[in-house]
Amino acid sequence: MNDRIPRSQNTLSQADQMLQPTDDPWRTVGMRFPELGVGGHEAGSLVYSSASRMKSFATTAAILSLCSEHVLALPGRSYQSKELASKSYQDSITIEGLLTHAKKWQEFASSANGSRSFESEGYKLSANYVYDLAKQSGYKVTRQTVEFPRSKIHSQELKINDQVFGPGEVLALTYSPSTPKEGITAGLALVLDEPNTFIGSGCHRDDYDGLDVRRAIVFMSANGCSLANKVAVAKRARALGVVIYNDIPGQGPFQGQISLNASESLPTVMIGFDAAQSFVKKLRASEFPDRVNVTMKIDSSTENVKSDNIIAQTPWGDQNNVIHIGANLDSSTASPGVNDNGSGSAAIAELLVQLAKFKPSKNAVRFSWWTNGKTGSIGSEHYVKSLSKAEKKKTALYIDVNTIASPNYIYGIYDGCNASEYNTVTPPPGSSALQKLFQEDFESKALPWTNFAFNTSSDYNAFLKAGIPVGGLSTGTTSFKSEVQVAKFGGQFDVVFDKCFERACDNIDNLSKDALLVNARSIAHVIATTAQSTNGIDAEKAARTKKVETQV
Repeated sequence: MNDRIPRSQNTLSQADQMLQPTDDPWRTVGMRFPELGVGGHEAGSLVYSSASRMKSFATTAAILSLCSEHVLALPGRSYQSKELASKSYQDSITIEGLLTHAKKWQEFASSANGSRSFESEGYKLSANYVYDLAKQSGYKVTRQTVEFPRSKIHSQELKINDQVFGPGEVLALTYSPSTPKEGITAGLALVLDEPNTFIGSGCHRDDYDGLDVRRAIVFMSANGCSLANKVAVAKRARALGVVIYNDIPGQGPFQGQISLNASESLPTVMIGFDAAQSFVKKLRASEFPDRVNVTMKIDSSTENVKSDNIIAQTPWGDQNNVIHIGANLDSSTASPGVNDNGSGSAAIAELLVQLAKFKPSKNAVRFSWWTNGKTGSIGSEHYVKSLSKAEKKKTALYIDVNTIASPNYIYGIYDGCNASEYNTVTPPPGSSALQKLFQEDFESKALPWTNFAFNTSSDYNAFLKAGIPVGGLSTGTTSFKSEVQVAKFGGQFDVVFDKCFERACDNIDNLSKDALLVNARSIAHVIATTAQSTNGIDAEKAARTKKVETQV
């Protein structure tokens, strides 16, 4: 996930847009059970109606005005006498419980070459863990199998002028396409990178203003946004290829990844910080009398593999009005991903466990752990595409939980009101009511918050496109913290929210325990509220529909 924070808050926002694949080469393997709305689950559907309803939310006008900142016995589930309510549900969420799951992600990554990427043993262990956890808690649990291409890098070579980069000194990024056998040779064009800013970091199209990179190989740091976004922007600038260098002194290349979408990818390699500095300095000073020549060779291929979404739903509650909470379970290939997105995955695991200890709610609740969120939100895209129109209507809302424990955190609430005007996609009706619930929770605790803009590079995107109301929280990843944000949230000025984003240091020690607990409890508040009543969401939907009908 990439940060989208309004410039009005004195931060330099990113146009991180890793576009979703335009084709659908993935399919669900297994039987289809429409009562759950996904491919494959245990048959049977129980509907429970609560004896009471919560009071309606405020009117749609009031919702919009707040958009600016300022009894069943189940297998594996014992009968509980406690009604589901916000305070008691929040109190049940503890840092000890959250860390129990986060430590598992670290354990699984450590046993699998340091990663929980979608094709790895670390991911399989993570998926099995949440599957068993949900089963033991009395949920209906599904493995939805998704098939998609896996990248294989057979070889990579790089030569800059007379310097040849040997094994370990250069790495082709995951999903990098092959070059012709003879490689590609072109001039090297430096995309200037001002330290601790996004100026010239290659994250935006205007970073290329005044720089003609047509028929050139661009040279840039790993700073500022996802590697996939950098390459996608370079592609739109008509570059031939990309050389990225690690922006951390003393560190060599790491195995990052780019989009598997051919329209967003270029042959791309990475080198270490120290190896890049002589070229950076000379290119900045224009000390090369002639152009810098680069020859890049990459031999890569893809093979189809399968991985599972894990989907767990309460057998109690209205199965036609489902509260859906999701998080991608995988990490990048270079990282254990304990914050990105182990923090989100751990939060919904603990929310699932504790929810089962309360009396059944009026509405059904669904928890999903998505596969392959790191290369284009493939798991969530596949899931939403598998839903019929009727099944989509059963989803009252979707809460996305992605990276909620960054060490230099902010408290970002997804901008369902479009108050920041920096959303790159339009939130469907009901999204501002959902934002209001998060907002009210933070304000009731005297906690600061900020609008966090929607873009197209996270799992919520498929739900937005389907017209399903979306909300959620994030603590940020690759943006640098501004003076305004330091005054508001504390932390370090001119330091990124998560310096270990998609890197090996995103381990258990990278988590902010304070942010993890605050965010998990806020999500508990929204689940407890909407699991009993979606009146506020429904009112906003109805008001928007009526407005459209009036205009017609």
